[in-house]
Amino acid sequence: MSNSKAHSHTKRATAIIAALLYMCCAHAQYAPISGALLDYTHDKLHRAEELISTKLDQKDSLYVTPNLYNMTVMTQYSYNYEYYRFSTTDDKHNQSISFRPDNGNKIGLYAGWRWIFLGWSIDLTKNDAKKDINLSFYTAKLGIDLFYRRRDKGFKISNIDGTGTNGEPLKKYQSHFTGFSTMQKGFNLYYIFNNKRFSYPAAYSQTTTQRISAGSFILGISYNEQKFSFNHQVLDKELQAGIHPELKFNEVRYRDYSINFGYSYNWAFSKNLLANISFTPAIGYKNSSLQLKSGKEFLSSINFDLITRAAIVYNNRKFFVGASFVSH
Repeated sequence: MSNSKAHSHTKRATAIIAALLYMCCAHAQYAPISGALLDYTHDKLHRAEELISTKLDQKDSLYVTPNLYNMTVMTQYSYNYEYYRFSTTDDKHNQSISFRPDNGNKIGLYAGWRWIFLGWSIDLTKNDAKKDINLSFYTAKLGIDLFYRRRDKGFKISNIDGTGTNGEPLKKYQSHFTGFSTMQKGFNLYYIFNNKRFSYPAAYSQTTTQRISAGSFILGISYNEQKFSFNHQVLDKELQAGIHPELKFNEVRYRDYSINFGYSYNWAFSKNLLANISFTPAIGYKNSSLQLKSGKEFLSSINFDLITRAAIVYNNRKFFVGASFVSH
């Protein structure tokens, strides 16, 4: 009986050894393929890095110097002022309704490697659900920002103006409102003309340091898409009855295509300290769609804008801290 058990264990051990030998052979067979793929990928990435460095990221080291490290991690606090106003006019009634967020504060975490940055920001309030995702690519000559922002709640109706359909003034309604949400996505692409002596990333991504003051003309292209959803049935019945049918929209969607050209200046006013100011007038084409109960309406227009940016930064090439401001 014991011999039979021993013989059974021997067979099992032989089967296990055979299986291990097969796995080793299989690994040996595919290892060269995996190694070749890794070498090919590494070679392509190295060539891409060399191409970007030589074609897009050349600098005059007297004016601009890179940071000491390729990897960057930073936290960011930001405050957004948002205000949305919708209005309608006819022979008898002029009405408008305005929304704004309960809270514009958010905190985010950003990580980057040389030219590429990925960031995620959220609101920390309990009654809000806003998310921001940003992906950026910055070089001395060329840069692009991709963004996606969404707020599903956390709004209040800040103002209602006009008379109702019954001729009476509309009831004021200033309270937390759950029937409004927004979504925004798009990109900003820019080209720096004086790219060897002026560093836009020094002011807005802190991947370089501006040693001597310099400025440059900037050419940019932007695409911005916004969607607003409004559920007027969340309002009380008295206000629903007084609002003009044109304001009882389900969805408004804007698409804005623009080109901008302006000037930006970096003032290196002290060691490791930098201040920037940028003015870029823009002209754009905007088309919009309005979803009503009666159907969908389309509008288009030419619009003008002035994009203003300002920043102040301390950067010793190892640690940095700064603040920036953007206005449209």
